Formats: sequence, structure tokens, C-alpha cells
Amino acid sequence: MTERLDAIVIGSGASGVHAAFPLVEAGLRVVMLDVGHEDLAYERLIPPAPFVDIRKSDGNQHRYFLGDRLEGVSIGAADAGPQITPPRAYVLKDSQRLAPKRARSFEPLESFALGGLARAWGAVAFPFQDVELSRCGLPAAELPEHYEIVARRIGISGQSDDDLCSVRGPLAALQPPLRLDHNAVAILDRYADVRNRSLRDGFHMGQTVLAALSEALGNREPNSYSDMDFWSNHGRSVYRPNITLDELRGRPNFIYRSGFLVSGFSETGDKAVRVTGNILEDNTQETLTARSLVLAAGSLGTTRLVLRSLGMYDHPVPFACNPHTYMPCLHYRGLALSHADLCHSLAQLTIIYDPTMDREHLVQAQMYSYRSLHLFRLLKETPLPHREGLRIMRALAPHFVIWVIQHEDVPTPGKYCVLRRGREPADETLEIEYGDSTEERARREQHEKRIAGFVRRLGCLPLKRVHAIHGSSVHYAGQFPMTHEDQPLTTEPSGRLRGTRAVYLADGAAFAYLPAKGPTLTLMANANRIGVSVRDRLRA
Repeated sequence: MTERLDAIVIGSGASGVHAAFPLVEAGLRVVMLDVGHEDLAYERLIPPAPFVDIRKSDGNQHRYFLGDRLEGVSIGAADAGPQITPPRAYVLKDSQRLAPKRARSFEPLESFALGGLARAWGAVAFPFQDVELSRCGLPAAELPEHYEIVARRIGISGQSDDDLCSVRGPLAALQPPLRLDHNAVAILDRYADVRNRSLRDGFHMGQTVLAALSEALGNREPNSYSDMDFWSNHGRSVYRPNITLDELRGRPNFIYRSGFLVSGFSETGDKAVRVTGNILEDNTQETLTARSLVLAAGSLGTTRLVLRSLGMYDHPVPFACNPHTYMPCLHYRGLALSHADLCHSLAQLTIIYDPTMDREHLVQAQMYSYRSLHLFRLLKETPLPHREGLRIMRALAPHFVIWVIQHEDVPTPGKYCVLRRGREPADETLEIEYGDSTEERARREQHEKRIAGFVRRLGCLPLKRVHAIHGSSVHYAGQFPMTHEDQPLTTEPSGRLRGTRAVYLADGAAFAYLPAKGPTLTLMANANRIGVSVRDRLRA
């Protein structure tokens, strides 16, 4: 491609598509480069039917629920999370082969899929508070506008007046909340009984804000309550980046190039950025040139590209990742309740715990009912023999819930990434060290015990706490922090990588801090802001 482009965007995930949107909307010539794996096996097998009907009647259900190679049966310790079901396994395809990584006691996950890791996103969509934005390095005064733009673009459902509003950022563009299931209704009613005491103790609870439709939006349908949200997306109620990519691909000034693995970038004397990569189909090399470059390859992918392109091998850069814990519970106060078959399987309720009572160091927990993610995942965590355990768990299945607890994280000297040379460029390895301190572990333990006590108050009996391996939250950040200070390997508030003229970072690599809320909505809002920044620069 010899035509001079206005912008090249690397990556088609949540950050990439929303960084590209204002550029394309302005009529600028944009190319998005991506490997772009998609599911070619399982998703087409899944009928648009409720989970309970599929379990009763579909003779092919074992193929997509368990996988043709039983890859959906997790045997070891808690891994990347139950949302990486066989129909979504392509999200992690070729990750280690295309981008070698090495880590101890850490599971780095990277995606080369069309839509990136957000193709398996749980859709929890809380905006950050101003103090959290500032700690991330983001301009708190600018983000609210972009939150609203993204919310209207993707569709977000939630309550606008519950107890969570005081401990999350504001968001006006909300559809009505999704319908709660029987467990969530009963737990929320119980919270109302103990609300005053709970708030005094720092516990706020309400319905989860979700990037899922309760009302139609464009050609997308409202949630069907089929309880299949972690397996398929018929009607496209749950937001995935491929939805925005489809809209971009309808514009004549936008080109999406899949099968393209970017290897690096350089800036030329004529104020252009040159991007080089391999066409995977025939392993030939190609170079594209543009007036600007937006890196949105995911935090790890962007780190690799920046360090390689700048020749910064063996140079540690900061790193952060949200630690998280699964807490399966029996909702014993709901044992006598009847339950409806039609429900959604996304997060039903959220707890935001404010241990310091200053709203600066929050802990967040999402509650899921567990039916459609299968009992065998919980069965291996019980102390009962499997035969007896299965019999008991079948009877109690409608009353199992799981709380997923997430903690804030900030880079420390023991957490960093380093790019190591290999014999060939393809052998270069990104090393990740995640050494959390004794103080951090003790603080998380204290907070989780408090949350366990609170959910008991709500009628949930914790069965155990399962500490997922670090990295499996898939929330990574911190490598090139956004700051006003002029330091090497940092990002300006405009998104421009210091030391470059026209290279911008639009993903989590520029976040200096990770609140417990989950970053995806903020990644999209900030990426839209970066896209506007690049657009205005190109127009000028």
C-alpha cells in the first residue's frame, strides 16, 4: 500500500475501534492492522435458544459446552476465568506463538482475535471517579464527555439512583437495567433491610452497570434472557468491539486489514510514521506510512511494539494487574424460592467496599448466578466426593452464586515487564514479573474477609475463596504511564508517546493505576478521547 494515510490504528479491540471512530467519522483515511482470528467452529453450532431448552434437546451441546477436545473442562487451579468458554477460545489463539512471553506465578493473556480480549469481556461497565481517573494519569475534567459518547454508541444498562452511584463516576446515558434473577432480587431485598448498617461499614450495593441492551439499539436486540451470554451473542445485546468494527467497515475511508502482524514502527524525516509487519498468509513483509500511528494492541502488545521499535531491550518498565478472587456461595436464604428459567448470565449485583471511607481505595465484587457455566467447575472446589457432591449440587444449583472480588493495583518495584532479544525477531520474549508485597497480600486478605462477612449478612454462605493466579483478570496497565512530567517512556495527557512526533497510545499501557472497577469502559472512553486528539492534530 503506497498511499499516504492519515492514521494507522494497530489492534481491533475495545481501545482500537473507539480510537478509530472519531478519525473515520471526520473523513480521515484510516487503516486498522490486525491479526484478526475469529471462531470458525463452535459459535455457528449454538442455536438461538434458552440454556434450559438447549440442555434438554440439543444433541450437539457437548461440542460447544465441553469442546471437541474437552478444552472446556478445567482440571487445574482457577485459570483465565469461566468466561473463556470453548466458543471463545479463539480469543487466545496463537498468543504464545506470535508473541512469546515468560512469567513466574503469573498468567499473561494476550489476544490476536478480531475484537481482542473484549470478545470475552464480562460487560461490567462502571465509570471511574475523578480521583481514580487522576491516579490513572487521565484528565478527569475531559473524560465525562467521552464516557457519554461511548455509552450512547455501545448501549449501557443500569440504575441511575442506587447506592453505587456515590462510589462510581457519573453516567447519564443509561438504558433501564436488565431484569434481575431470583437470587439477586432476594439478596437486594435483604440489603435493603441492613442498608444503614452496611453503609456505615463502607459497603455499597446495587445492580451492576452492564454494556448489554435492555432496549433495542440500531439493529441490535435487547437481551433475550436465554442465560447463554457466555456462550453466544445472538441479537448482539452484549457489546463486543466487532459491533463497532462492522460499522467502521461500512465507511469508504476505512480499511480493516486482518492477517497482518505488526513488528515495529519508525518515524521518518518527512514527518510520517512508518509501520512494518508480516502478512501471515505468505510471511512476506510490508510497510505502510501514515501521518500518525495509534497503538491499541493491548497493554502487552503495545509494550512489545514500543520497546522493540525504540530499541529498549533489557529495560524494565512498570506494570500493574488487578488481583482477583472467586468466592462461590450458597444463597441459603433463597432455598425456598422458586426460580425462573429465563435470566441473563452476566453480573447481577455489585458490591463496592470503601475500607478507608474516603472513596480512594475501593474494592469491588460482582455477583453471578452460576447455572449456565456448569456445576463441574464448582464441583472440583468442594471437599465432597464427586458422586455425592454432584447429587447435592444438582439439588442446590439454582441457589449457587459466585462473587468475583477485584482489588486495585499500582506498579511497584517488584512488578515490571522486560523485552529480551532472541536469535530472531520472532524469538523475542516479553518477561513479566509480578512480585506483590506482603503488605499488599495482607490488605487484600483483610478486605476479602470483610466482604465474606458482609455477604453472610446478605444470606450467602461462602464455601471457600479461590485465589486466581495473577494475570488471569486480564486487566493490565502501567508500562508507559500518562503524566505531565517530561520523562522517557511516558505518555503525554494527549496520548502522544514521549520521544515521538506522532505515535499515540490508546490502551491500558498508558494507565498509571488500576482501580478495582475494571477498566474496559474507561479504556473505550479514553480511546475516543485520544482519537479526537489525533483528529484535531491532523486537521491542524
